[in-house]
Amino acid sequence: MRSKHKSGRAFAVSIFVHIIAGIVGFFFWPNSDLRLDEGAVNAVLMKVEKPRVKRMSRPKRARIRNRTETNITTNQPNLKILTSNAPVTQRGVVSAAAPTKLGDVGSLDFSGGNLTTNTVRIAPPVRKTANSPVKTAPVEEGRPKSRLVKFIEKQPNPQQIIYCVDLSSSMLGLKPRKLKKIIAILQDSLAFLELHDQFNIMTFSREVEFYQPNFLAVTDENVSSAIAYLEAAKPRKSPRYVDKDMFEALHDANKIQPTIIVLFSDGILTSGFPDIKAVEKQIGGKTKIFAMATEMAEDFPGAVLLKMLADTSRGEFWLVKKPQLLPPFKG
Repeated sequence: MRSKHKSGRAFAVSIFVHIIAGIVGFFFWPNSDLRLDEGAVNAVLMKVEKPRVKRMSRPKRARIRNRTETNITTNQPNLKILTSNAPVTQRGVVSAAAPTKLGDVGSLDFSGGNLTTNTVRIAPPVRKTANSPVKTAPVEEGRPKSRLVKFIEKQPNPQQIIYCVDLSSSMLGLKPRKLKKIIAILQDSLAFLELHDQFNIMTFSREVEFYQPNFLAVTDENVSSAIAYLEAAKPRKSPRYVDKDMFEALHDANKIQPTIIVLFSDGILTSGFPDIKAVEKQIGGKTKIFAMATEMAEDFPGAVLLKMLADTSRGEFWLVKKPQLLPPFKG
């Protein structure tokens, strides 16, 4: 009996303990919270509202103001332009009461005046030299200008120009097409010379030869003759060391004291390398040299010498490669 009583008592105690444990576990057992989990990520979900788009309406067209009339008091009478026959008014406005009839106005008599009816003939203009230092307008408007023409036009006063052309034996190696282009540049520049300028031509080969003893005036006849003279210029074959070189030609050109020397040469010397400062002294301080060369490199000794000569005389050096010009001027 006693054992049954003990087992019943133990069973009751066990039930009571389980009930107490259940109650304690229900209220005090730790919850599975995200904040206590180290591997969890806390996030807050929010609803983002879309930004409101403000509707921009296009500006309205500006209204056209109605024409208004403003009366301004002045000391001048009001005038109207009549487009039709209107009645005569008393406000100083002249109106046409009836359309005007246009008839024969008759013949005009000029017998009592100084006017005459004789026919006047105007002779064609003749190109003459002028002593004015002011540059005149170009011969032809819109015609392309070479670098040589632009150099001559930059000079402010009347110019005395010598075209110095190398026709020595060393120029025989130059292609005829290249020589023809250079001659065309020289001929073209003659057409742009102004009336107060003067010019001459000089060639050097076995001897130094001048086209004319003195400078020529810029006239149609002189320009046409000079163009024909340059057209016939051809290199001449002679013993190489007998030819005159460009420094000997420049020395002879100094005798007539030009202001510009247009020198076309290959720069090959037969008299030895001269002193540049001595040549500058021989030429004179007012003479500028526009040196031209073609069919050679910029570092070729002849090109270097020509450029040095042009820089020393305050001129320019032009290594012609592809000249683009119109046909030469025909006087």
